[in-house]
Amino acid sequence: MVALSKSSRQLSFDSVEREIRDRSFGVLSTISVDHRPHSTGVLYGVSSRDRPFALYVTTNRDNKKARNIARNPNVSFTIPIPRRLLRSLPPHCVQFQGTAQIISFDDQNARNAFSRSVVLREVLKLEGKHVGPKATFIRIRPDQTIHTYGLGLSLLELLRNIRNATSRVEIPTSRL
Repeated sequence: MVALSKSSRQLSFDSVEREIRDRSFGVLSTISVDHRPHSTGVLYGVSSRDRPFALYVTTNRDNKKARNIARNPNVSFTIPIPRRLLRSLPPHCVQFQGTAQIISFDDQNARNAFSRSVVLREVLKLEGKHVGPKATFIRIRPDQTIHTYGLGLSLLELLRNIRNATSRVEIPTSRL
């Protein structure tokens, strides 16, 4: 897929997906009952490549994010990609809008997504032990367009044209 961008650089969905898979922390934003945004940092896992592209988050059914999603499934998600050097510059990031759904804590696709790292496997154990029957997953399905900032740019390219560091990448329809 060709990315749409002011700077005419091209990012593929595969390269953006690789960045998403290389991380496990993002910011999930939901809409509260009084129509106000609610954002929270979460650990996430990603669906296997042979499944529709989705992110999974664990939570307690009584948490605000779960209650918000039960009322309104529209969400946004941001994944910061920190710089290892020159931390004073803005981080790269990936962000998208999509829909979320509360699913069973026994969902095998979600459990598979959380089996890919030691940290996420530990989260599963803790959720099951401490939250118990209220433990659940949130499945987040992005809309087809993913937005990025700074991905695919060298530091010099970014500094030369910081306003054009954004791009859009389309998720292939076969992965939706």
